[in-house]
Amino acid sequence: MKFEDVLVPVDFSPNSVRAIEFALSMVEPDGEVYLLHVIDSDFVSRLSGEGFAETESATSKMRQRAEAQLQEMIHGLPEDRPKVESMIVVGKPFAEILRVATDLDFQIIVIGTHGIRGEKIEDLLFGSTAEKVLRGTRVPVICVPDAVL
Repeated sequence: MKFEDVLVPVDFSPNSVRAIEFALSMVEPDGEVYLLHVIDSDFVSRLSGEGFAETESATSKMRQRAEAQLQEMIHGLPEDRPKVESMIVVGKPFAEILRVATDLDFQIIVIGTHGIRGEKIEDLLFGSTAEKVLRGTRVPVICVPDAVL
């Protein structure tokens, strides 16, 4: 089964790259893969609240860095691939992924997952971004797990 347009949320982890590669294999040659990076507004607020940076300044710097990383990722992909676009938004990652997927009417979401590492108690109590996306969307989702070492 091939799709015309696929949304791939990207956090720049190695597993994000795996999700992009998987998505590219699922898209029609004339289709499109959209890479979405969400700047976590809660993280920016915490930075600002702790005095590390003003909200606007931190958001601007994070956006510039994300744009550069997205372009680097795109340039590292094979030439004979479907069209790849990127977008950056600010908000709660799972909510923005759901909003973009619905607003832009994507056929499918391909998202990388991270195994339970016990790093964040919040993830154990409230679930990961991928899990929240799965629970909140009507768009089909494919989860690409961590690579087995």
